[in-house]
Amino acid sequence: MGLKDEAIELHRNLETVEAALKKLTDLTDQLQKEYNLAKRGSPFDRYDKLKGMIKACVEGLNSLSSSQDQGRKVPKGLAAAARAFSDAQEKLDAHMTIKKKYSGMSKSEVKQACDKMKTQIEKNETRTKAIEQLIKQLHVSYEQSKQHMPRQRYQDMKTMVKTVVYDKAVTD
Repeated sequence: MGLKDEAIELHRNLETVEAALKKLTDLTDQLQKEYNLAKRGSPFDRYDKLKGMIKACVEGLNSLSSSQDQGRKVPKGLAAAARAFSDAQEKLDAHMTIKKKYSGMSKSEVKQACDKMKTQIEKNETRTKAIEQLIKQLHVSYEQSKQHMPRQRYQDMKTMVKTVVYDKAVTD
């Protein structure tokens, strides 16, 4: 595999990793937005809103995981086959665009671009794993908080949400 082929592959990997990170940061951004809005309500409303926003964030992570698994399945039916063909055509067009980008570059420029993409992929994968772990821990803590009395549970849920929203992996 040549240097330009490696650059094309890295470019695709970077796009995939960035898309996954974007979906997770959208979840945490929504959690932060809802948390800030919930501060305005009465304590009883805030309690219910905290429960809802935690559940929504965890369900969002679960749906992202299941949608990735469904993306690997073979389409059935004419509409699904047409959609798959359209997706394949879009991927081919994107591949040709990427190939043109790197074909006009010198070897040193391509090497430099490859190094930069490798670094970016590693950084994004680390951040993605950290955010996934935060949301999974949010779920575990939420389930454990069900054993507490409502007043303590409310404080626990506030702490849980703050832990996710203000974590360095989320705010970077």
